[in-house]
Amino acid sequence: MSTSVAMPPDAAAWLLRLALGDLAAARGLLTAERGAPRHAACLAQLAAEKALKATIALEGGEPTLTHDLIFLLAKCPHEAGLRQVDVDLVALSDAQTAARYPDPEDPPYDHDEAELVVRDATRLLGAVGDHFVRRGLADTDLTPV
Repeated sequence: MSTSVAMPPDAAAWLLRLALGDLAAARGLLTAERGAPRHAACLAQLAAEKALKATIALEGGEPTLTHDLIFLLAKCPHEAGLRQVDVDLVALSDAQTAARYPDPEDPPYDHDEAELVVRDATRLLGAVGDHFVRRGLADTDLTPV
């Protein structure tokens, strides 16, 4: 069962700021000497999730409380142009579970694998940011939180 949550009017920008903060943290972990790549992958998934929810909120929708990026993308308006972004949404979605609950026999995400997930999240957030600009929100404060 999916649940939606009511969003205040400035929720879209807030969600995008949170997403940008998660993405910045993921990038930081990739460059940290002792950063765990699986944490970077998990944060990249969270960034993508919040960015998709920001897009839904921007259109006046109430984002569903789910981690399923494919479901969330389907709820985003076609004019946002997110379906054309070159990302592996399945791999990005999988990071939510694989990074949080790793198999001890097959630990997920070496540095290069995590880097690919972060790259895809970066592309998706860039497209969401472009959509915000097209919607006239170029001057909105998008300082990462």
